[in-house]
Amino acid sequence: MIETLKPPPAGQVRETARPPEEGLRNQEMYRVAKAIGATWAREGLEGREPWSLDDRLRQALARGMAWLVTTGWRVMADWRALGPVLTRYTAHLTVLLLALAVLLLVGTDFSPTSVTPPSLTLSEHALQRPAALPASSLGHVGGPSKPVGVLASPPMEPPSILTRMAVPTTTIPVRPRRDVITYTVQPGDTIFGIAGAFGLAPETIYWANSETLHDNPHLLRPGMVLYILPTDGIYHTVQAGETIEGLAEKYGVEPEAILNAEWNHLKRGQPLQEGQKLVIPGGKREFVVWQLPKYASSGVRGRGNTGLCRGPFTGGIIGRGIFTWPTAGRRISGWYFRDRRNPAHGGIDIGLRLGDPVYAADNGLVVYAGWNTWGYGNLVVIDHGNGWQTWYAHLSQVNVSCGQSVWQGGIIGLGGSTGNSTGPHLHFESRYEGKPADPLSLLP
Repeated sequence: MIETLKPPPAGQVRETARPPEEGLRNQEMYRVAKAIGATWAREGLEGREPWSLDDRLRQALARGMAWLVTTGWRVMADWRALGPVLTRYTAHLTVLLLALAVLLLVGTDFSPTSVTPPSLTLSEHALQRPAALPASSLGHVGGPSKPVGVLASPPMEPPSILTRMAVPTTTIPVRPRRDVITYTVQPGDTIFGIAGAFGLAPETIYWANSETLHDNPHLLRPGMVLYILPTDGIYHTVQAGETIEGLAEKYGVEPEAILNAEWNHLKRGQPLQEGQKLVIPGGKREFVVWQLPKYASSGVRGRGNTGLCRGPFTGGIIGRGIFTWPTAGRRISGWYFRDRRNPAHGGIDIGLRLGDPVYAADNGLVVYAGWNTWGYGNLVVIDHGNGWQTWYAHLSQVNVSCGQSVWQGGIIGLGGSTGNSTGPHLHFESRYEGKPADPLSLLP
């Protein structure tokens, strides 16, 4: 006889008989799960490196982990009944359990102190101590200077996350000089080098030593004592009857600039004294150039300038006003006109070899032919009769004489390195009405 199974009434669930051995197995699994959860909770609190989370939070996580494990094993025991409901969540719960287990067991330290930022340097905050200037070349006007002590501030301790970079060199801070000092010229010195060493413009070296240099770089000699101003400007020696207002107008500055300059020690309303030296901050003037002296026909010579010609001269050919190069080459081997390295340079230095011919740049009359004591060495000057003169310096040989008419392109001498010269070249100048002009603006 076949027994027919009837479906259970609505709202009731049929109890499925389970074998006794399966119930025992589920109880054993529950006991094991609970033991594992307790073990994980204990190991989460003991035997692990301390980490940044609070102890209470870690304890709660451990208990939650034990509960999740226990509940998971219980659910697995009833998998047959609840399988359709839990199937879709099994993968998500597994990932979550693994993540929590890793965090709890590994005990990763999240403390901010474990993170090391990139090393930072404190080079810009390094203490700086000024180095001593050589005493052999420097001096103070009016007497020797007294040593001034320098107080060094205590070093600041940087935070622990910063590292200090070693600085092998010492940076000398820029500080204004408090007075006019003197400098003794050393072998190899130049105007440009001296100016750069003291942070001044080259013009200031000329204008502070007008009575010594006369705006001529060729007059610089080792052993010469130069005034070094505390700022760019002019060092003026007061003449009888001069006033602050007159000096300000002469050098293009405001009277207050002279009066308030701390180096002058002036009082308002105090008259200037003849021979008094004043610093004119920011003052400027035209450069002084050496001019041919005007001598009478008596033939008076001056101070070793054996090339001076007796005059005045009449006749002679007149220049065309169109100039040509005085050498076969056109290479500039030294300074240019008013070179920034030597602002007083009134011509150009053209490279040539010793003994190369030098030509007249235009028609004219020779008004100087011979030795010059202002650093030009053997010099030839041609007057072109139209306001222009051309100068040819450092010649090794002079091939013309005073009062001689020369034609453009004629040989007037040979290239050399006489006078104040560091090697064979031609120093060439062009002047109009006595004032230097840039030769490169006139040559083709």
